[in-house]
Formats: sequence, structure tokens, C-alpha cells
Amino acid sequence: MVRECTIDIGTNKQLFVDSKWFQSQRGMTLTVNPPVKSDIVLSPGKPWDEIAIYAYSNVLEHDGLYKMWYDGLSNLAGKNHGRCVCYAESRDGVDWQRVNVNLFEWEGIRENNIVMPGASVGVMIDPNGPDEQRYKALCIIHENEVWPESKGAVTGYFEGEKFVARLELYLCTSPDGIHWTRQRTPVSNYFHDTQNHFFYDTRLETYVGYFRTHQRGRSVGRLEIDDPMALPWIPLNEGHPGAGRFFTTVLESDEMDPPDSDLYTPCVHQYPWAADAYFSFTTPYRHYAVGDTSDTTLQGHDDRGRFRNDGPVDIQLAVSRDGIRFARPDRRPYVALGLQGAWDSGQTYMCLGMIRRGDEIWMFDAPTRRTHGAYEPGKMEPEKGLRRLVQRLDGFVSADAAFDGAEFTTPLLEVSGAYPKLNIDCSAMGQVWVEIRDEKNHPIPGYTLADSIDIDRNQIAAPVLWREKANVAELIGKPIGLHFKLRACKLYAFQFDEVP
Repeated sequence: MVRECTIDIGTNKQLFVDSKWFQSQRGMTLTVNPPVKSDIVLSPGKPWDEIAIYAYSNVLEHDGLYKMWYDGLSNLAGKNHGRCVCYAESRDGVDWQRVNVNLFEWEGIRENNIVMPGASVGVMIDPNGPDEQRYKALCIIHENEVWPESKGAVTGYFEGEKFVARLELYLCTSPDGIHWTRQRTPVSNYFHDTQNHFFYDTRLETYVGYFRTHQRGRSVGRLEIDDPMALPWIPLNEGHPGAGRFFTTVLESDEMDPPDSDLYTPCVHQYPWAADAYFSFTTPYRHYAVGDTSDTTLQGHDDRGRFRNDGPVDIQLAVSRDGIRFARPDRRPYVALGLQGAWDSGQTYMCLGMIRRGDEIWMFDAPTRRTHGAYEPGKMEPEKGLRRLVQRLDGFVSADAAFDGAEFTTPLLEVSGAYPKLNIDCSAMGQVWVEIRDEKNHPIPGYTLADSIDIDRNQIAAPVLWREKANVAELIGKPIGLHFKLRACKLYAFQFDEVP
């Protein structure tokens, strides 16, 4: 049998986020692997962030320094400066320090780390922009008193119901991530009430944005942008639902989800350390119906139905090869809520950005005890703060082999590297053997299963070796297929590297 459609993978690392690498398989399953919930890295503690380091926060690495733009919430919600974008830095990603920038006065206090009052943002570093616009952010204006040039209230639509909201989506630019300039023309005045964001897609070589749109309730829309400084990005039309036609819907609830749920935030990342991998850490939100709370047996025990726009929120993982066609391979939470009554039992949101520390990927989430709408202005108790999440490098999804044995064969590949490596966890009982086959699916002499030296234990870049072959230099540029024989292991990625 001759196989066609050779896939050129060069020296790029390849992840098992879907069934792409299974030409045929037996005993293999794809598994989403939740991260380890680690320590709290930044807690409320200043008057302007006394209630929460909240949902729409950002963490990036730039010039050897970790930088955070966090969503600070005070008990002045609904008043001037009730929600602020604040700035912090870290050398190690664990110990974060607020940086006093002294730009805005907050209730008479000038010495603070507020960089954007009355707003929330999604921040990116533009690899193509001029130095004075190196940092860019999509910014929602919550309080027009702070931004006097804002256009005022806009008309929004949600689930067919017309309402007025003071939310506008603007592009802000900065040379240093601290001093921000808001562009006069909005990006869009469609109702985008969430952490909207964009980045430069290195695969497509263009800018791509992800936004709150409204299909089946809240959903995620996508837009390609040639020049982020050419405003507006879509025609301004006072937020009418017809603006939705400019966006491609890439994530929305479906018949597998509860009927009273939708997807709150995009939080899309193009994964930097492998080819063709996009991850969305979206937040499913299940709505409580507003009901009668007069039953005295429930008072003090169950607040479901007491508040409008209320319900629990957690984090799911969605995956894609192109940033357009997303799938949720497991509807179970990627980051689950804590036990009822615990500080993380009500809702949590993934912060934008992932940083690599050795063989780990660190991300940060913002858990709260309360559910989405369960708050009374001026009476809120402080939340715990931003939590560090630790994921194995490439470990978001794995191809898992059954304990009693499994195997699979890849499509035909063309490689540019001579040194095959696996990111794999066999622990104590697992093993894997690798065979290389030709375009007719026949084992190539010297690279057969009988020649393969088994790989075991837990390794990030385990070398694939054969008894008389230490590399595959003679196969570079030729169509080859890989055949894996495995048992009791998790396979995360493979790569043909240029170096041993």
C-alpha cells in the first residue's frame, strides 16, 4: 500500500493535540492534562485593588523581565477608579512586586501602580511596531470620567435584549507598557464585554484578534487585521448585532453544553514552542435563573437565583491547528473550582500569557469564592489573589497508550533533522519502541522494532535510538512514516532535531 500526502515537519516539534498523527491506531486515547494548582503570587492589599486581583490580567516576558498588567478591583465599583489596570514586575515569576508609577491619583493617593484607571485590557508586545508603539492593548473603557474623550454610552445587544452600556473597545499603545496612549477612534463599538485581545500570528504572518461576540449567548469571534493602527477595524455601527458578520465565530456553546450556558472569554494563545498549535483557555459560564428566594429554609445556605447574571465559571481547554477551527477535546474543566465555600469555589478565569521556566509552562488564573453575579457593591470581601498554574512543557494534551499495549502509525513525513526525540512519560511500567517505515509502509532495515532501543521513565526530550543507528541523517528529505509500539505511557510530542 502506497501512502500519499507527505507532511513536511522540518525540525519543528509536533504536539498530540488531536488525531492528526494517527494514520491508524490501536489502544490510543487523547487526554487533556490539567495543570498543577500552585501558590498565590499576588494578593489584594492596596486600596485600589483591595477586593480582587481580578479576571482580566496579563503576564508577559520581555527583555528578561516578567511583566504583569493586572485587573485591580476596589469596593468603589460603580464609582470613578473602581476598576483599574495596575502594573507589577517579577524576576522569577513567583515573587511579584507592584511598581509605583505615580501617573494617576486614586482617591487622593498619587503613589500607586495604576497605569490605566477605569479600564480593563488585553496586552500584547508587537514584534513589528515602532518603539513608541511596542506595546499594544485592546482596552474597554468602564468609566468615561477618567477618559474624557470617550464617546459616552453605547447601545448593546445581548440575547436579543437591547440595553445601554458604557463599554467601548479601543486600541492603546505604549513604548514601555506603563505610559499608554488611547487612540481616538474605537476599534469597534460592537458590544465586546470581556478581555478581548490580539497578537501577531507568526504562522499566518498577520495580526489576529479574538473578541466577545454573541452566538448562542456569549461566544468567541475572530478577526484578521492587516494593520492594527488602521482604525476602526470594523465599520462603526452603534453596536448593532449586524456587526457580528465581520467576525468568524470560532468557539460557542453547543448541544453538548447545558442549555443555560455560554463561553465567556477567548484567552487564545499561539503556542510558541511547537508548530501549528493554538490553545484557548475559555471560560464556560452556567447561568442561574433569577428566582424566588423567600424560602426561609434556603436563606444563608443557597444564593442561587438571588442575583441577576449569576452562576459558576471555570476554565476549559480548546485546541486548534490553525487558530480558526477549535475543538474542546474534553468538556471536563482544565482548571476546576475548589470545594464549596473554599476561596476558589465560585469562578476562575485564565490570565492572558504563558511563560516558560525550564521544562515547565507557567500560567496564572484569578479564582474567587463568589459566583459571577453574587456581589453587592461596597460589601465585597477581599479575594485570595492570582494563582500560579504549572504545566509540563507541551503537556496540555497527551496521546495515552493503554496499559496492556497500544500502537499507531503516522502519515508520511519529511524531516530536516537527524535526531528524533520524544516528550514522553512512561513512569515505571511504561515503554515505547519506534520503527521507521518507507512510503510503502515497509520497515526500513536498521530502523525496525526489533532494532529499536526502548525508551522508559519520564523524559522531556528522550532520544530515539536503534541498535546500529544513532541518527536518521540518511533519511532526511525522504518520505518516511513512524510506527510506535507503546504501553502505559503518555506521549506529548515528537521532533526531529538538528542536534543530539
